[in-house]
Amino acid sequence: MKTLFLGIFLSTLGLMSCSSQKALEGDPPFIVNAPTVEYWQGGREESGYGMRFTARWAPQDPSAIRIDSLYFRGRVYPLEVRDSETGFMLFAEDLRQKPDLVMHADSTREVGNQPPMPLPAGGDFPFDLRPDEAVISYTLEADGKQYYTRVSGVREKRGRIYPGRPQG
Repeated sequence: MKTLFLGIFLSTLGLMSCSSQKALEGDPPFIVNAPTVEYWQGGREESGYGMRFTARWAPQDPSAIRIDSLYFRGRVYPLEVRDSETGFMLFAEDLRQKPDLVMHADSTREVGNQPPMPLPAGGDFPFDLRPDEAVISYTLEADGKQYYTRVSGVREKRGRIYPGRPQG
């Protein structure tokens, strides 16, 4: 009786954990080539920092697919399609700026300073990915359903630090 109960409990637990993972499509109606990511930082502290993801995108029918989001390294980014001279490109960018802080001897002038935001919980991300993998979500116009496909081999370019304003 105990083994039956334990078997049912483990099966239920296994099924519940599978439902949190989104189903990945093995054969999407497009090809993604040369995915790269580049982290950058402004030369001045107030310039900010960020991440830029690019990849070549070759769809069978561009009007039949609506690209939605990029899931990459624990975060979700809005993903857009840009038409370039050499074809379609997928592009996602994350821009961050350091918040303005007021530091003053009179502590009442520091009232507007916000504490740093906590990092998101690790269990919220729906995919288990390696550092060189990403997931692209897209919607097919024919059925209106959302699909997910894995992109492997994301190459990390050398980080770029932009120069600051010359001193002088």
